[in-house]
Amino acid sequence: MTEMARLHRCRWIAIAAMCVSATLCLAVSQPKIAREFSGKVIRVTDGDTVKVLVDQSPVIVRLEGIDAPEDGQSFSARSKRALETLVAGKTVTIRSTGEDKYGRTLGFVFVEGVNANARMVAEGWAWHYKKYSSDEQLAQLEVSARAARIGLWADPNPLAPWEYRARQNPPHTAASDKPAATTGTYWLNTSSNVRHNARCEYYRNTRSGRPCGPNEGRACGSCGG
Repeated sequence: MTEMARLHRCRWIAIAAMCVSATLCLAVSQPKIAREFSGKVIRVTDGDTVKVLVDQSPVIVRLEGIDAPEDGQSFSARSKRALETLVAGKTVTIRSTGEDKYGRTLGFVFVEGVNANARMVAEGWAWHYKKYSSDEQLAQLEVSARAARIGLWADPNPLAPWEYRARQNPPHTAASDKPAATTGTYWLNTSSNVRHNARCEYYRNTRSGRPCGPNEGRACGSCGG
């Protein structure tokens, strides 16, 4: 076995151990379970949301305590694919903690004894959503995934999805109050000479860069610069 293969094997053994630990600690470290039910996953919306068919009725389940990259963000497709590989088309058990403000069921998703919430964080495909969760197990899984630089942590400076959403939905401003585009409204990645606007996930989020005007550099292919 090569040194690279040995390290890879050790890394996944460690992840498996952490996921088992997360399952065992569920009753201690996670929110009170309001109800438990089972159903078949008929759709994976993204890395933290699934649709489950329960008694012939679809139920949208938001995975408790985690937050995955939004559609359009780096790693969003891979995060979704990771959850699909884990639960799509399978019968899962939901340990619900209640509902979120959108009426979605919040809960921990278990498939074949595996805590999917913990697995997504352990494999580096989701953040521990600390704003709404004080789960120590999920927090430790994120720390370990960061240290191993797996999944989205391969990016040295990934943008958290809650920050991405805030940039996509800035506070409403009346048209008459909107300032003219000036230097500082855009960000120039000085390594690639690509310009990003304030709603882009790379705005002020590159290894090297500076504020710039609307005509400097090349427009970002994602945000339009």
